[in-house]
Amino acid sequence: MRKSVWVGVTLVALLGGCASKGVYESDTVLKETFSVDTNYQAAFRRAGEYVRTCHVNVQHPYNVAYAWRHTIGEKGAPDEVQVFKVGEPATVLELVSAEADGPATSKVTVTVLGQGRWDAAEIAAARASIQSATPVCRKG
Repeated sequence: MRKSVWVGVTLVALLGGCASKGVYESDTVLKETFSVDTNYQAAFRRAGEYVRTCHVNVQHPYNVAYAWRHTIGEKGAPDEVQVFKVGEPATVLELVSAEADGPATSKVTVTVLGQGRWDAAEIAAARASIQSATPVCRKG
């Protein structure tokens, strides 16, 4: 019995070490930073609305489902919205960060994995959505 427990613990540790961090460690990431004419909290809310409307609350081919989480930046770090595939929370496919760039403007950075649907068209859709305050999902 003890041997099977140690084998299980070792297997879990090895598999956990193999999990990709997505945009945090990929060589293929695409990134764009742009200005938004609103405060950073509003830009952060717009990013969350875009993700919910275009990724989370829609039916995707092959029954793929996406989820998101947000983190509030501490000690000057930007607020972040992270998109990942359900069941693979360690692999961030899209990252949107927002930070103050003046009293009524913010700086938003969209980073995508650079593979499959996580490409320049995804960045363009996120940018249009956040700047207009109306979710505009990508075509195709």
